Amino acid sequence: MKVFCWDFDGTIASSKSLWTGSVFDALKTVMPQIEDSFFHEIKAYMQFGFPWHTPDADYTFCKGDKWWEFMEKHFYESYIKCGIAPEVAQTATKMVRPIIKQKSRYTLYNDAADTLRIIKGQGAINVLMSNNYPDLGDILKQFGLSPYFDEVILSAVVGYNKPHREFFDLVKAKYPNAEFYMIGDSINADILGGKRNGMKTVLVHKGFSEYADYCFDELRCVLSLL
Repeated sequence: MKVFCWDFDGTIASSKSLWTGSVFDALKTVMPQIEDSFFHEIKAYMQFGFPWHTPDADYTFCKGDKWWEFMEKHFYESYIKCGIAPEVAQTATKMVRPIIKQKSRYTLYNDAADTLRIIKGQGAINVLMSNNYPDLGDILKQFGLSPYFDEVILSAVVGYNKPHREFFDLVKAKYPNAEFYMIGDSINADILGGKRNGMKTVLVHKGFSEYADYCFDELRCVLSLL
């Protein structure tokens, strides 16, 4: 049995400044007069503070809604440090969650759906393995991708982030005798993480890397591994 483990953002879909844009747009909804240049101030605070920025740590204390509570504290503090009034910061913070789940914030790669569908149709297993917020399943449904995944493993649901060993152990325990392929765009999280945990690795959309077993510019090339 072959199990294809997929990253999401940057692999199946692309997004431009996803977190910075969502946090900024939440603020602009509450405070329409805010200058566009404020985007760059927000961006500085989105470069840290997320669990996947420190993937060696155990985040099982903040899963599901608790993950959002953890992150909303960071968003609120980021607003305050940027000089936003507390009452405005509090309102904007609560708007980030629905805003980031807007379908328009993501662009599906043209060959993503067909590739996933064919793999599943050939009897192989697709597993989503993403360092992401717990509601990502809503995005899969909006794009019609849910039927193509046999399993969805999200860092904000399980409490571990790639390349943490515990994250990979979850899928390996589910399919103990399978041949695994980790497909993603991150050298550290996907390629090195997958390799350290006994998986063959596939780098996509990033050109060549000596660290990956395979490097493909298009997702449909993964079909050659069936």
